[in-house]
Amino acid sequence: MADTETGTGDEIEFTTPAYACDEKKKDGFIRVIVAIKNLTTSTEIVRRGILPKAVKKPANAKLNVVFENQAFDLTVRGEKGGMKGKNYQLKIRQLPHEINSDDSYHEVEDDRVLLFLRKLQNKSWYPELDNGLETAEEEEEAK
Repeated sequence: MADTETGTGDEIEFTTPAYACDEKKKDGFIRVIVAIKNLTTSTEIVRRGILPKAVKKPANAKLNVVFENQAFDLTVRGEKGGMKGKNYQLKIRQLPHEINSDDSYHEVEDDRVLLFLRKLQNKSWYPELDNGLETAEEEEEAK
C-alpha cells in the first residue's frame, strides 16, 4: 500500500502504516495509535508557563500532522538509522464526526505516534470505529 508525492522534482513513495482507534483512554478524545517501526525518540525540555516539561520528539524522522474539521494527515519521513528512506502517511479525509482541530494533538513514542482527536460533540463514535477509518488510499481504490 503506497502513495506517491511529487511537485518537488523528487518522487517520494509513502506507505500507509497500521493503526488502531479507541475512545476509552481519554474522555472527549479519539485516540489513533499509528505503528511506525524503527521510529525513535529523544526528550527535550520545553518551558510552557512556569514549569518545564519533558516532551518526546522524533529523533530519526520528520513528523508533520495537520488536523482539519473532519480530517487529518500524518506524514513521517525517515531520515536516519532504521528509518532512513522510509516514509509513512496516514491521510483520513472523512472522519465519522467533526473534531476540534485546535484542541487535537499528537505525541511521539518509540515505534508509534499517538493522535488525540478532540471530539466536537461528546458522543460515542462507535460503531463507526469498529470498521476503522477510511484512508485516502482506500477512498481512491473504491473509485
